[in-house]
Amino acid sequence: MGSTALLSFATGKNVEIQQTILFVAFGFEALLLLIAAFFVFQKTLQKPSADRETFFNLSAWQILLIITLASLAILIGSWLGKLETVNLLVLPFLTVPAVVLPLAILLTLGTRGLPLGARWQFWSVLGLGMTLTPFLLFVLEIVIAILFFLGIITYVSTQPEILHSLQAVGQQVVVLGPQSEAARDLLLPWLTKPGVIFTVLLYTALFVPAIEELFKPLGVWLLGNKLDSPAQGFALGALSGASYALIETIGVSGQGGEWASLLFTRIGTGLLHITTSALMGAAIVLALRKRRYLRLLGTYVIAIALHGLWNASAMLYTFSEIANLRNQADRLSAIQPLSVGALSILSFGLFVILLSSHSRMKKAIGTVSEEPILPPIDDRAPS
Repeated sequence: MGSTALLSFATGKNVEIQQTILFVAFGFEALLLLIAAFFVFQKTLQKPSADRETFFNLSAWQILLIITLASLAILIGSWLGKLETVNLLVLPFLTVPAVVLPLAILLTLGTRGLPLGARWQFWSVLGLGMTLTPFLLFVLEIVIAILFFLGIITYVSTQPEILHSLQAVGQQVVVLGPQSEAARDLLLPWLTKPGVIFTVLLYTALFVPAIEELFKPLGVWLLGNKLDSPAQGFALGALSGASYALIETIGVSGQGGEWASLLFTRIGTGLLHITTSALMGAAIVLALRKRRYLRLLGTYVIAIALHGLWNASAMLYTFSEIANLRNQADRLSAIQPLSVGALSILSFGLFVILLSSHSRMKKAIGTVSEEPILPPIDDRAPS
């Protein structure tokens, strides 16, 4: 992305705002990954500095300062984003604090005082959450989407009326041009059909959450046998969710016109990823260290439910927007305020779950469990 933006600038072509935003944002991600690589390399060399403990212990005034800076970044970006003469240069450098600082606040509130492990563990989990995890999820979600598409084609091929209608619409779109308003008006009625809505909700509210909640805490799965407590799994799970949310949010941040509203709403998505991954992280350690497999399964179902409700509410809001584009005050367009209300309630609920779970994990630190911690499954060394 950076080379593309620089090449456009060097050749005198117009540089799009999306290019400069992603150039700076991906540059920041690259810096984080370089730091992660450094500490992993230090661990490979067995340097003592790589084994130092990591904690988040920001004071109340520091958290308040971060909230203020994040709010200013979004507000200034909202104002300057409308000025084409300066947004090309200003928005890219406001994107990093507008994305990173809210995630840092949520991560701090969810992990403050909890052990995050050694530096190499912290940065390894962060690096995995920014690289391997999103790659695996992208591949798996594409595979599931292809299977859905093949299933739809198979079903449509058995319905001659639907197949004939789709062929007619397709021919008209080709004649009118895919980008024309007339083509959009032809496609909108199809996008609000019950079958389409059901299929999209099934994919986004069930299959996507099931895949993401299993693989987001990838670092905890890989390091679970080396972690000391569920509290550490909770903290590193929260870190996994935050690093994945960072990649996901930056990936969609290159939108000049809707920049401020997009990044503001993405705070809720970051809260979702941090909370569910933190819950999964604690459950993974309990399963690996204490054989609490039913606890892991129950937590996984809860994480899917929370994620699925969030995605369903967001998608219903999108479908209500499509209904509004059709200028039809039908039931679907009336869902919009309900979707906003559901997302607000879910955000509050996720925040409460994060804080209450953090409080329980913090109390559990230093206490002796009545259940003995069993050795890992793959640990066959004599005790």
